[in-house]
Amino acid sequence: MTAADKDAALIPSLNVSQWPHRPAYVCAHPDVNTKDFEQGSPLPLGRLVEFETDLFVGKMLLRLKPISPTEVVSSECDADGKKQKVIEKAQEDYFKDKKRHYQFVFQGHFRKEIPISNLVIGDFYTKPFVGVPRGFFMRMYQRFMEGIAPGIVMDMTSDTPKILAAFGGAQTLRVDIPGEEPDLSQTTAINNLKDNTKLLFENPIDKKKGLKGIEMSTSKRRSWLSNPKNSNNYSTNPEHMYTVELYDHGMCFASYNQLFFGTKIDMTKTMNGQPLSFGIFTNDDQKIVCKFPIWHERLLAEMKAAESEEKK
Repeated sequence: MTAADKDAALIPSLNVSQWPHRPAYVCAHPDVNTKDFEQGSPLPLGRLVEFETDLFVGKMLLRLKPISPTEVVSSECDADGKKQKVIEKAQEDYFKDKKRHYQFVFQGHFRKEIPISNLVIGDFYTKPFVGVPRGFFMRMYQRFMEGIAPGIVMDMTSDTPKILAAFGGAQTLRVDIPGEEPDLSQTTAINNLKDNTKLLFENPIDKKKGLKGIEMSTSKRRSWLSNPKNSNNYSTNPEHMYTVELYDHGMCFASYNQLFFGTKIDMTKTMNGQPLSFGIFTNDDQKIVCKFPIWHERLLAEMKAAESEEKK
């Protein structure tokens, strides 16, 4: 399948009226195999989805505020839908008194050793963004993003844009012995994930450079590993389980607006028909660890309007 074919496969085939979480639609990239879900089909919110790629085997869970989690199949519920109410309450508790708009968690093991410096969070795009401002405003925006995502790389004005953050700069990062990782099926675990990077820092390539990282706080860990000179000293271990949590105060997928200093940037106009995604990649060759595009019904409307203009 060519890159163009893969891009086409990402477009939701269902009419927006059939989207289970309208106005948003979550799916997997064609290079991501999901258990129990056909390629391109909508994925649930607030429930675990098992997946695998050439580089990773695991599961993910996504919550989008204020979109309700996927309803539990009726046969799994009590007569009063008690289980569903528990899932909804768990999501409400997670977002309560927090500014963040989403929670994306993935957990599993890498299939091979990969330098931490070669792993990035974000996405690569094949078409230029539309209407992206340059000059002072863009510099302010980049500084804002650098403040909330250490090590971020923003190229928003080229023909092939990219927005990438260091894997080691994730909001929460855990490395555990299999069997000791957080149980993501439990509300207490998914709502209270904490850093645990002792295993990651135990075996640096250069022990003199690695000793500083063993007892780091989350903020120091993010800053330390966002620097490639430091993160290049560590690699993923296929025998360990990795749990990563991402969340953000700025991007609201329910509205598809990026909130910035009291203003709203409509990403449906900016993206040029390309969905934003929760993605992890190798930076050197852009191999996919995981990638889950997030569509919005207004993004499809913008695409259709652009196609109509081209035909005139």
